[in-house]
Amino acid sequence: MLSLLKRLWWSWKKVVHGLNSAISWTLMAFVYWSAVFPVAVGFKLFRPDPTDRGLGDPDASTEWQTPRYPRQDISRAQRPF
Repeated sequence: MLSLLKRLWWSWKKVVHGLNSAISWTLMAFVYWSAVFPVAVGFKLFRPDPTDRGLGDPDASTEWQTPRYPRQDISRAQRPF
């Protein structure tokens, strides 16, 4: 009797594992095609370089850009706002 129950339990686990795999693949595909893909296409069409990786000047020797904020010192760091 115990052997039969063990076989049933392991068979049930195999079936449920297969169902779980199918459901997770289906849900992940749905999320990708309904959420991630449209956002990626939107970024590709409307903002070709959102990270500004230095594609502007091909003759530049470096990609460094000077910071746009003033120099930081300890009094600025101690002031909360």
